[in-house]
Amino acid sequence: MEKKKKIVEQRERLDRTLALPDLVDKNSIRSLVKFQLLRSGLEGDIDLIVDKRTNEVSNFLDMLRSASGNDEAIPKPHGTTSNDWKLKQDTDQLRVLYREDPHGMPFHTLLLEGFADGPIDVCLCVSWESSLYKKWWPQYNFPPFKIITSDVLKKVRIGEEISLMRVKVPWPVSDREALLHYFEIEYLKEDLVLVLINTISDKEEVDISTHGFTREGIPKADGTVRLDMVGGFVLQKINEEKSYIRAIYNMDIKLDFVPASMINFVSRQLVASGHKLFQKAVGTVAASDEDYQNALRDPLYARIRNTIKKLTESEAISSMKEQVNLSTTTDTSDTEIEEEWYDAMEEIPESPRTINQQEMMDTDRACLTPEVTQAKVCQNESSGKNEVRKAFQRKFVMFSSGSEAGPSMDMNGDGIVDGISLNGWHYEGPSARDSRQHGVMPSSLHREKNRKVSDEGILKKSNGFNAEGQTAIKKRKHRKWYCCIGTSGALQ
Repeated sequence: MEKKKKIVEQRERLDRTLALPDLVDKNSIRSLVKFQLLRSGLEGDIDLIVDKRTNEVSNFLDMLRSASGNDEAIPKPHGTTSNDWKLKQDTDQLRVLYREDPHGMPFHTLLLEGFADGPIDVCLCVSWESSLYKKWWPQYNFPPFKIITSDVLKKVRIGEEISLMRVKVPWPVSDREALLHYFEIEYLKEDLVLVLINTISDKEEVDISTHGFTREGIPKADGTVRLDMVGGFVLQKINEEKSYIRAIYNMDIKLDFVPASMINFVSRQLVASGHKLFQKAVGTVAASDEDYQNALRDPLYARIRNTIKKLTESEAISSMKEQVNLSTTTDTSDTEIEEEWYDAMEEIPESPRTINQQEMMDTDRACLTPEVTQAKVCQNESSGKNEVRKAFQRKFVMFSSGSEAGPSMDMNGDGIVDGISLNGWHYEGPSARDSRQHGVMPSSLHREKNRKVSDEGILKKSNGFNAEGQTAIKKRKHRKWYCCIGTSGALQ
């Protein structure tokens, strides 16, 4: 059931894509076709060519959309839907539909859609490279059914070419051949590639002003029966290793003495087998065969890969920008937090003993000065309040007058102990020796009264440890200085 759900979801995604205005409106389709032809190298007056290709693409899209709809719109096998499609087969890998030709032809229009286990460029390569069809199409000697010839007659431009394919079939039917015209158009912002495959009739007038090519290099039938076919396929990328394909076609194999009903029956049975062969070619042959590897270097496939890569990178960047914008709208900025922090520090009352204690500390005590280097804000989702997490990089400075009173600190920081109280400030954290063993420096200084963290600027203003007054400078005249730079510690 889960596998069936996946193919239904992908089918609905393709239906939504085919219903987009760019692929429905005739003017939008014309713009897509013109852009495709121009970037493929077509020059000069191309309006007639664009009009012809636009009509073909528009008709093909209508054929693809005719099978759109959810599973409820398709009743039990061989039942009729609102758009006259009948269900032949429906599994978690593919679906086969058929219907009578809307133009009154006796042969059924067949539709196959399902998963293809390969990237979109590989799937396109297997379907497009007619010269390599022999590597995966059936080659039966008895009864004879195999490809005799499959060659590219003319590469019109990137994404357009003409091929000739001849097939040997059982006696008493003579060999059949098809003169195939391939035209590819890309709509990669929705991961979509369309390929139109139509036969060129011997009676059709081919002119460079309307078709973009001439009959030069195209052989005549010379008594061989040529098939008529209208159709093509669409590929949509699922991920880097998987695609979805929908193929639809109507074919007249020119067997007048065989009832059309029998031909339709045999055709319906062979469609699912064709999907299996295609899956095998995409998954194994194209991945290991040297000819396919060389074919994948063609500019057509390189262009598709590069465009998809750029679009994927662009989507990733846009997603990152959206996340950043969302973060900045919900969290407080570093600047706002810093301003709030300084405002709070302004409200801390100064101790009346600051000057006297500073003079004593200048003589007998060690002095530690923290520097705030960065602040980060994280949103407390449970309470809706902001918690401030700050990382500090500290510079520890010690000066000594030789007095025995109070603790001292050597170059290794061994003299620092927990619980030192300096001018109303209280040091908390591991001892210097423990900190050195654990690779971190003491964490913070707190004012015992209100547990606020101060910085160098506030200490200067309150004439604290960094006193810049004349008395402090005079007393430092014969001091010895030792410095120890520590890594950042966590705020306690």
